[in-house]
Amino acid sequence: MKILIVCNGGMSSSILMKKMRQAAEKAEMDVVIEARPNSGLEDEIGKWDVCLLGPQIVYALEHVEKTLGIPTASVEMKTYALADGEKALKQAIDMKK
Repeated sequence: MKILIVCNGGMSSSILMKKMRQAAEKAEMDVVIEARPNSGLEDEIGKWDVCLLGPQIVYALEHVEKTLGIPTASVEMKTYALADGEKALKQAIDMKK
């Protein structure tokens, strides 16, 4: 499974990305997780299964989902703020089902 995390600059989402990778490794899951900024989404088309947005850009959800053509959702504010990798990973997996 390939999970894309998008936020304004890609910096805050990189913390969540690392925590999600740790959670996936602990669960022995084969996933690819990357964080990217909101700009340049066209370069990401066809590369991902699901997309998680940082809550600070929830306003762009419809645009991102339409651009990428994959299930897209905003990470819950508390999950994002606490960098809860397990919870965010579960959200992404549930979106794929």
